[in-house]
Amino acid sequence: MRRILPLCALLLSLLLTADAVAQARQPLLMEGKQTLFQRVLTRPGTALLDKPGGKQVSALPPLSIFYVYGRQGEHIEVGSNSAGRIAGWVKAEQAIDWKQSLVLTFANPAGRDRALFFAGEDAMLDMVEADDLAQQLAVIRRDIEAKGESSSEKIVAVEPKEFVDIRQQFYLLPILQARETALASGFRVKSVEVASVTAKPEQAQPQMSQRANEGLKDFSAALVFVIDASTSMGPYIDEARAAVAQIYDRIQAAGLADKMRFGLVGYRDDPAAVKGVDYLSRIFVDPAKVRDGEAFLKLAAGLEASKVSTRTVEEDGFAGLVDAVDEVDWSPYGGRYIVMITDASSRGANHRFSSTGLGPEQVREKALEKFIATYVVHLKTPEGAKDHAAAEAQYRALSTYPNVGELYYPVQAGTVTSFRQNVDVLADAIVNQVEQAEKGKFAATNDVKAGDPAADIKAKTAALGYAMQLVYLGRESGTQAPDLLRAWTIDRDLKDPSKTALQVRLLMTKNQLSDLQAALRQIVDVGIATEISRDKFFDQLKSAAAVLSRDPTQIGRTGQTNLGELGLMGEYLEDLPYRSRVLALSEEMWNRWSIGEQVAFLDDLGAKIRLYQSFHDDVANWVALDEGASPGDAVYPVPLSALP
Repeated sequence: MRRILPLCALLLSLLLTADAVAQARQPLLMEGKQTLFQRVLTRPGTALLDKPGGKQVSALPPLSIFYVYGRQGEHIEVGSNSAGRIAGWVKAEQAIDWKQSLVLTFANPAGRDRALFFAGEDAMLDMVEADDLAQQLAVIRRDIEAKGESSSEKIVAVEPKEFVDIRQQFYLLPILQARETALASGFRVKSVEVASVTAKPEQAQPQMSQRANEGLKDFSAALVFVIDASTSMGPYIDEARAAVAQIYDRIQAAGLADKMRFGLVGYRDDPAAVKGVDYLSRIFVDPAKVRDGEAFLKLAAGLEASKVSTRTVEEDGFAGLVDAVDEVDWSPYGGRYIVMITDASSRGANHRFSSTGLGPEQVREKALEKFIATYVVHLKTPEGAKDHAAAEAQYRALSTYPNVGELYYPVQAGTVTSFRQNVDVLADAIVNQVEQAEKGKFAATNDVKAGDPAADIKAKTAALGYAMQLVYLGRESGTQAPDLLRAWTIDRDLKDPSKTALQVRLLMTKNQLSDLQAALRQIVDVGIATEISRDKFFDQLKSAAAVLSRDPTQIGRTGQTNLGELGLMGEYLEDLPYRSRVLALSEEMWNRWSIGEQVAFLDDLGAKIRLYQSFHDDVANWVALDEGASPGDAVYPVPLSALP
């Protein structure tokens, strides 16, 4: 009997748990979707009711996010998460449908004007197409500078002067509707209606006119050299050390030793594969641990050119860069710079000896997520002539910074003198920013003289410095997004549409990101498995899609002409405003590609899988949007450009 009673209790507990699970409700699905739930944003003054037309339970903050659990006449039943947590009812007229998890984020402010938000689309487009646009903008911006806001009834809000970092001060600019518009100038822009809310709406609204110059006095910068330490690099390593020692003398004389720090990373090859190379990548100088030139030189002395050759002409430069991005603590610094110095290309995602499995685009994305600018000083030595074109293509992609351009600086013939001049100009420009910040002054841009590398370095570094100072001030002051309900804006700079003002991001849950990785991994695995018989690729994918969807009826289903229709990829990728190379891939296109094109496609997917893993591991930047949400429902603002 003593044994039977506990068993009965256990069975009763299991039955009650099963009953509770069975009673758990799911939100309503979006029309035509199998996995995406309906969601709404609340308007100002929305009341949460206990039943349709019933008593008010509480007042809801504007643009609170809710799942839709039911619709009854003029009322909507809402819940705070997707796991059955019902909150109550709201009037349908007080809710705004949010059909996608797409949001806009402010782009880096380098080289552009602040974004304006308009009361209506027609008024916005009329102004953008007006012959006197420049004059109108000048008046509006003078007004904003003087009073913190525009007197024009057309404009309801303006982007804060200090940059708003969505990873530090989470905010929402959910996209309600969008359309592509062709301007008279020929540029195609996105005309977007958005709503806005900060993560903590109870906080005081920002003062848009605040310049906070005094805050610049605490601005500091870090410059980390990532240097190829293969056999040919000895003279350049010596010159880089000498340049830093000279700069330390300058900053110590100016009393700025705590405001400018230097780091040093060296990379070679896998020591398990090549005897005598000692390390793949190593941080010789951590910028947080050195304060003067003597300490830097003592630690930097350990970096020497290898006496043993690496396995290939291409080096594992991305290993050094990933260490610099991930292993250095960049949080204390407003200015964040990496300078890569090499005479060879780097092992890309498809290279058989790559340790990272990443290409230049993915490494660049990782750096930009931390607002790090990556310069590349490419030594075009005569010995590496056959590798120059491949290296240049890589490093132009790697070094591109939004609205600034390429930070790629080749040194013809690899002369040590020219190399030293480039490093001196760059480091001097960064130190000058710190000196000006100490006086409460922003970095000032310079005109670039065509064909003058030194002027180009100074101008781009000044533009970067100004942008990073705005990022720093926004982070330190907790600047929030503008407080508005619904407004229209354009994703490009109004004065210069070639520059991006707003970026589109997709709020992906951990579950969705894991599913996306699994789907891409399945595509790559099928591609490898059918390497000999490429014509079987799509047949194998159809079977894989059926297994992942747990629906055997998917096998052999007709009408599946591309990857998007196979059902292998999540519905959250459908209807997004970008052209997916993966979703559009058809069986006809795959069979038409050469073996090289097929391999490059699979390699690119492999690199994206590893990039998504770095997003997944970025614990600090996952955000829980819903009260009581499970860990799998936390979201990460994935740039649309990073999607497959």
